[in-house]
Amino acid sequence: MSVLTRALYLAVERLRGSEALALLREIEPLRMLPPDRARALQFARLQALLEHAERRVPYYRELFADLRISSRDIRSLEDFARLPVLTKDIVRERARDLVRDDVPLSSLSEHHSGGSTGVPLTFWREPRYMSASAAGTYRNLRQAGWRPGDMVAFFWGWNDRLNRMSRVEFELRQQLRRMYQFDPFHSGLEAMDRWVRTWNRIRPRVALGYASTIARFAAHVERTGRRLRPVAGVFTTAEKLYPAQRELIHRVLGGPVFDCYGSSEVQNIATECVRGRMHVNADFVVLETDEAGRMADGTAPLLVTSLWNYAMPFIRYRNEDCGALVPGVCDCGSGFPLMELRIARVSDNFVLPNGRVVHGEFFTHLLYGSEGIESFQFHQTAMDRIVLWIVPTGEDGAARERAVRAAVAQVEALAPGLIHVEAREVASIPLSSAGKHRFTRSDVSIPADSGVRA
Repeated sequence: MSVLTRALYLAVERLRGSEALALLREIEPLRMLPPDRARALQFARLQALLEHAERRVPYYRELFADLRISSRDIRSLEDFARLPVLTKDIVRERARDLVRDDVPLSSLSEHHSGGSTGVPLTFWREPRYMSASAAGTYRNLRQAGWRPGDMVAFFWGWNDRLNRMSRVEFELRQQLRRMYQFDPFHSGLEAMDRWVRTWNRIRPRVALGYASTIARFAAHVERTGRRLRPVAGVFTTAEKLYPAQRELIHRVLGGPVFDCYGSSEVQNIATECVRGRMHVNADFVVLETDEAGRMADGTAPLLVTSLWNYAMPFIRYRNEDCGALVPGVCDCGSGFPLMELRIARVSDNFVLPNGRVVHGEFFTHLLYGSEGIESFQFHQTAMDRIVLWIVPTGEDGAARERAVRAAVAQVEALAPGLIHVEAREVASIPLSSAGKHRFTRSDVSIPADSGVRA
């Protein structure tokens, strides 16, 4: 990376008003704190969050009043563990009461998440949270030697703004922000051939994104005998990383693979270290397990508290993923606590008749936050047929019909004239064997020449 490139990147970050790099300098040393100091820092941030929630968030003000305690009465994590669990149903029912009351909603950014139960959630964040989230990602990348301004190959779904850009605008944006985005929603063989050429042109220092897309790209490169400029590290997220995928990615892309864990509602929960162990980011979250739901294999539902989201605090939030807290200290030097993640999100890839392979996350984004829809699932029953299952709310019928028509049109446009999408309303959608909702489900086998390994 040239001095000019780095200077231009820093200037762009300043113009964007992002605090991410300043926060990175603040948080980077915290990973190496001794365990006792890491715990002290975590609890100090927790106390500040609780005090804010009691003063500024109607739901928590009411909660503390009902419990006849004050946030000041929470003097230990044992005290904290006695607070009620925040469930997805509560978030849906009390969403506005969970938002701080001293800032206008228009100053916050609105987000949506499907959640494991299949019923979408709406939540809000403020700019500082977004900067902190980016800083947390940068700290992860630093483990592989990334420096601000180094190029990142970013495998993440495009939004409408990117799709509307001209090629020149898109390229300029990627170069200035130093994060070149590869679209998993359009990732067939021709697209991945272009990705190979782009990769070697932009010369990324690290890669980051959906585990399944990066693994499928690596499989395509290996199968076609292509060569990629090796990276210093690969960071997978958003879905479960399987051992075979890890081995493939490392073999083809060249760098160590670090798995990261977070969710739409609470980001930067945990990250693998150089020893391959998953550390809870104690300066970002408090992570607990819900012992009432403990299973025979020792795992339990996770309860997560974001220490950075003051706009809409998620406190003791049950996110429906399962894992286990692990005792001991890692020899990597980090004093952050350890965990194991057993169950996380898994998305299906859809293979279409025109050879296009579309990441499952494309479909889930089509109906997030739509009025009149309680839950939904895109189910590919054959290569040319997709059933869209809809659980209606019983109201907002016109809004629901508009949203469904728009979603069907966008899916059929992926392979014009070659696929048919049928929308059906049902009373409920069965959960998976793991007890989780799947927004996408495909019964179609992956062809041997698709670049996907079964």
